[in-house]
Amino acid sequence: MKVIFTIVFILLQVFAFSQVDTAPSENDSITVDSFQLAFQEISEIIALDSTDANAYMERADLISGVHDEVYFKTIFGNTEIYNQAMADYDEAVKLSPYNYKPYLKRAILKDRFLQYKDALEDYEEALTYAYVFDNKMKIRVHRARLKAKLGAYDVAIKDLEKALIEDRENAVLLNTLALIHLDIEDFEKALKYLNRSLEFHPDDSGTFANIGYVALNAGKYRKAINIYDDQIKKKGNHSSMFNNRGFAKFKLGQHEEALEDINYAIELNPLNSFAFKNRAIVNFVLEKNEAACEDLQAAKKLGYSTEHDDEVIKMLFDKCFDVNRKPK
Repeated sequence: MKVIFTIVFILLQVFAFSQVDTAPSENDSITVDSFQLAFQEISEIIALDSTDANAYMERADLISGVHDEVYFKTIFGNTEIYNQAMADYDEAVKLSPYNYKPYLKRAILKDRFLQYKDALEDYEEALTYAYVFDNKMKIRVHRARLKAKLGAYDVAIKDLEKALIEDRENAVLLNTLALIHLDIEDFEKALKYLNRSLEFHPDDSGTFANIGYVALNAGKYRKAINIYDDQIKKKGNHSSMFNNRGFAKFKLGQHEEALEDINYAIELNPLNSFAFKNRAIVNFVLEKNEAACEDLQAAKKLGYSTEHDDEVIKMLFDKCFDVNRKPK
């Protein structure tokens, strides 16, 4: 049974195991104007040269919000935008069929919109045409992570172990292997890979954070707090670390201290759906039911269910919707 908190290791810039600390824009009109200007400029380039595969990929990136968490959370589930971006990626694939990049970008969009099986096919194609070593490694991590998400844990693990033979010091590979083992609750092997990562990268905060995450899953809450204390002192403000430390404090019965950490996590990153969910759990224990239900609604709006699991939906139905409450 998994406990409920956040993974903090940033896997890749575009698609990550962790939560990204991205604050919403202070001026929505500027954001919209910038988007429209960029869209118009790229469209003009395509009009002048309809064979420019890079331009199609750039426009698809813009449409789909692949580099903008705030925007993506707004458009997630919008099939019209998805299809519009996908059409551009499809055109880029046609124009550049032996280039790994359009396949990878199309795979990432499918992945983010939960089209996992189709995304896996594109990751395979991207790997076929990726000749640069670093690019191949990144794609293999994407592919293995998705295979694990689809339940093929053994296949994903074997794939990454094979990759490690070629690049034994790769922190991303080692941390990804650790997180997959953690997902199947093999704490010993998860720690083995994290400790190996520290041998090569002794100051890597992501690896330390994942060791804290393993401690949380294993119920070693005091150890997790000590790890996060140390990393927060070294690395400063990171929303996910405060959120996870807060949850560890909650499990130790330190409810007010937990709220303080989780509140600060939300202040650092107002898009942190996991922090809203964790704050709701604490508020329910403190009998602040109205505030807890508001936090669950915020977590749902921020896409918790699409990023993680359906726990927020279950809690909303069980605790917040009057129609489900039995009469006394």
